[in-house]
Amino acid sequence: MTKRYQIEVDCANCAALAEAAAAKVEGVVAVSIHFMMQEMTLTFAEGANEKAVLKAVLKACRRVEPDFQIL
Repeated sequence: MTKRYQIEVDCANCAALAEAAAAKVEGVVAVSIHFMMQEMTLTFAEGANEKAVLKAVLKACRRVEPDFQIL
């Protein structure tokens, strides 16, 4: 399952770091962050709990960019 989310991230470098961090989260098959659009596309592993994965992605992204938000 693939979903798009509006995000808030401060700079392109932070977006790249957040994307790399999110890619390492269990349950994420693919992730793409588009800084200019302030958008994140996540592909979840089959059977993954969407809310739990999204929470883990937010936590991972905030480790590299404390102001990162999923709206």
